[in-house]
Amino acid sequence: MIALEAPMLCTVVLLGQAGWSASGGRETFTYRDRSAPRDASPVEWTGGGPSLFIIHERATARRAHRFTIELARAGSFSYDGPVRSISGPAADGVTRLEGRYEYRRYILRDRLVRGFEAGVGLQGGGRRLTLERHTGTATQAMSSTAGTLAAVASARFHRWARWSAEIEWTNGLAFLREHESHSVDLLSDVRLWGGGWLTDLAASGAVHVSRRTAVSASYLSTGEGSAGSHHSYAFARRRLALGVTYER
Repeated sequence: MIALEAPMLCTVVLLGQAGWSASGGRETFTYRDRSAPRDASPVEWTGGGPSLFIIHERATARRAHRFTIELARAGSFSYDGPVRSISGPAADGVTRLEGRYEYRRYILRDRLVRGFEAGVGLQGGGRRLTLERHTGTATQAMSSTAGTLAAVASARFHRWARWSAEIEWTNGLAFLREHESHSVDLLSDVRLWGGGWLTDLAASGAVHVSRRTAVSASYLSTGEGSAGSHHSYAFARRRLALGVTYER
């Protein structure tokens, strides 16, 4: 499994009819091979590094359009098993570039509790993942390009002007094109088509400290599984974000 954890350093958000947010922090990336054995390798390849994501959102009371761009780089890898951990070569690394667009419409407003709204939507995106591992003088490289299509369900609560909260769940499919190579075994150079799944769970809240400014916090847990021919792996991200929100 691949896991990413990112305690964010700063978040600035502009909300209203149009807004921007930029967040930076550190991610932890853990990779697990699921090709063999059948129940996946017990050893995880884990590293960490900086991350950045930018969000542009256009929203009204009933609908929202959201564009997200994410960039992350992980290094300082180790092989973590059930008993011990072994440090990997300093040259090991992973880079991820991802973009998503989401359209959401709120279909229930003030139906159950005043201030409560529920919405549904669709999300499409693209992701580029590059991975490089070293063993002695040998180098194994993998690049994966994916397109995703998912459904989104969300709920938000903003009964009082002082604070608000939101939770959303995303689940969908991924369509993959992968390239794997090994510097020693040239016959291992393969290009594959494949598919997979993705699941996100996100929660956020904001407390206003002035008319336009709020202190915000958010949590994200996301996972993705991929399979192409006899190559199979999975990853997940977990991110905790703290920041400042500016509304207009």
